[in-house]
Amino acid sequence: MGNEIAEVNGVAFGSVAKVNGVETASITHINGMDLVVSVDPSFTTAYTDVEFSGSAIDDDRSGEVVSCYDADNNFVYVQYSDSGGGGTAVVGAFNSGNSDIDFGAKQAIEGSNAFSGNSCDYDTVNNRVWSCWIGGGDNTLYARCGTIASDKSISWGTRKTIQDGYSTHSAYNQGLLGMGIAVDQTDGKALLVWNNPEDSISGSSNAASSHHPNGVILTVDDSDNSITQGSTVRIFTGNSGNNFPMVKVMYDPDNEEWVCISDANSSSGASIQAARITNNSGNPLAVDDTALGASGHSLQGVEHNATVGVTGRYAANTFCYDTNNNAFIVGSAASSPKLFAFANDGSNITWAGTTGQAVSCGTVLSQNGKGGGVQFNHHRNKIMVWGSDNSDITMELLTYGGSDSWTSLNSGSLIEIIDDATGFFKSGSPMVKLQKADGTDFAGSASLLTGLKYSGTDAKYCLFDPGT
Repeated sequence: MGNEIAEVNGVAFGSVAKVNGVETASITHINGMDLVVSVDPSFTTAYTDVEFSGSAIDDDRSGEVVSCYDADNNFVYVQYSDSGGGGTAVVGAFNSGNSDIDFGAKQAIEGSNAFSGNSCDYDTVNNRVWSCWIGGGDNTLYARCGTIASDKSISWGTRKTIQDGYSTHSAYNQGLLGMGIAVDQTDGKALLVWNNPEDSISGSSNAASSHHPNGVILTVDDSDNSITQGSTVRIFTGNSGNNFPMVKVMYDPDNEEWVCISDANSSSGASIQAARITNNSGNPLAVDDTALGASGHSLQGVEHNATVGVTGRYAANTFCYDTNNNAFIVGSAASSPKLFAFANDGSNITWAGTTGQAVSCGTVLSQNGKGGGVQFNHHRNKIMVWGSDNSDITMELLTYGGSDSWTSLNSGSLIEIIDDATGFFKSGSPMVKLQKADGTDFAGSASLLTGLKYSGTDAKYCLFDPGT
């Protein structure tokens, strides 16, 4: 390509914010010359504390540190299990002067009980944030919906009991693992998925905790943020040889329906499978349940025993959506973990292939602080994969070309997030583009990553731009 320009008045274009009042991301030519912009991968905000009103936050290690994006206020929302008991959230805005996030005061979600498996998503239809968790005195499943104000406070509706726990069923709610709720962004309905104690797996050696993955559709009343629920429905069938199956959910914006992944496997052992979830008169309906079929690969091992994998059971972001290729990207657990891709065309789930892409970043899994994640940066069309190598948390950047074609951009020069093997545990991050409808970005082209520093029980975050 000829007549290329990379600087404006001697300044590298990647360092220019606007030209004649126009955002540089919207400029393709200057004076008839093609614009060539090269931006190196970099941290907009290096690994640091999630704060409340300027003070560091302590987590109690029992739940995830997950986040979502408020596209109405251009805020990020982070929730965690508070060391003082219960579940708490903070809301933050990007401070371009300091290149970090200014978080507001603590917003209580759950006052004092456990806050395990907590998950969240933002509803752009009703301008609400959704939260769900397992807690209470008997392992009850709860949900709550709130309105975020411009001062970073949240007006919560009444806590809704979705499913009673052990005192009622002599069995525990299980399987809410940080990606347990997703909002349909056309109508504001939320799908919550978990392992239901009323639907236990027959013959399991751990009947109190091993159940089939179920789902329920929730609706918010925008007058008071109260929640109503439909009927609970099984969406995957498990087997007695794989206790504690995993289920996670995302919203597919191109087909306007939900997509779930699971390792339940109705026959034996563990699997990697995906299904479309539609709204059937207010209740979830799973269709096109399709297994990957790659030998030796699962989501978390059999009975979540994997010690090597992309996320296993110890992080929220097990899969993400590549909007550039309309492909869902899934991280496996295996002796040599890989990324696999599948497509949803609104009628069928189709896996791209069983070869996949081996990952080079850290892949050590441990219930004592080691896990990873996979996320898609919508500004740069890059896949970001991170995990522990028993010494550091490292990140690899990749692109997906469709048809099971992959390119690693830095397999030989991994990016260090933090030199702490347990520095980013149970991490969960927004799965959408951090950009308002009018094109205003939250923090340039950066993605938000949130997680737990296990050794210090501190909630942490970073903002990372994977570059061009």
